[in-house]
Amino acid sequence: MKNRRILITRPADRQKGLREKIAALGGEALSLPLLAIEPMKRNVRLQQDLARLADFDLLVFVSANATRFGVEVIKTAGVSPSPAVTLFAVGAATAREVSLLLDRPVYSPVGGSGSEALLELPQLAAIEGRKVAIFRAEGGRELLAEELRRRGAEVTYLEVYRRIPAADADAGLRQILAGGALDGVILTSAEALQHWHELIFADGPSGCPIAAPFALPLIVPSRRVAELAARLGFSAVINAGDAGTTAVAETLAAHFRQQGA
Repeated sequence: MKNRRILITRPADRQKGLREKIAALGGEALSLPLLAIEPMKRNVRLQQDLARLADFDLLVFVSANATRFGVEVIKTAGVSPSPAVTLFAVGAATAREVSLLLDRPVYSPVGGSGSEALLELPQLAAIEGRKVAIFRAEGGRELLAEELRRRGAEVTYLEVYRRIPAADADAGLRQILAGGALDGVILTSAEALQHWHELIFADGPSGCPIAAPFALPLIVPSRRVAELAARLGFSAVINAGDAGTTAVAETLAAHFRQQGA
């Protein structure tokens, strides 16, 4: 993938490893964060839920950000999970972060990521009466909690961060495009994909700053995001199977090897 221009849209503080891997592969990594991540302000409900953290049987982390901010609020509150608690993560990258920060084994899907893949784990098949805490962003998906409740679990959300649109993304994209066309875009969440679609079509199809935008390769982290991209009209969607740096970089390299570049 020598000289390929790859746009990284994840938050700036989560780009370093991916930029280094792209550079090592001979590509040019370009930064355009589409979302800014910030911790949730402490509120009464979060404080109350943290106070009973030891009562939960299962803790589920739905992203690396949920892990980082979740562990931060746990430590700030001075509480600890039960020694018997079982930890879950939606993908391999998140599982590594959970294991590193909490120093415990973590269950996660093998060969996939996302709520749908997580729900296929046998450890979540019989959870009637179990108390589950889901660490997530403000206003996240409902699928996971709904299905766990259907299986008989008592589910509590701990919303520990929120996403906001990054400022000046339009000007940043036009500046990047002034240096040449893009060869690929890395979008590691459904929210980033939605913002990408809104950004490039802000002035309507005729005002899109990218030639053939639907044919531009998009690297996404899961089947769900790939399906959303297809519904939005993108035709060159490549599922890395995980949002982690290694999975994304290897998927990029494999794609361009197949293209003979």
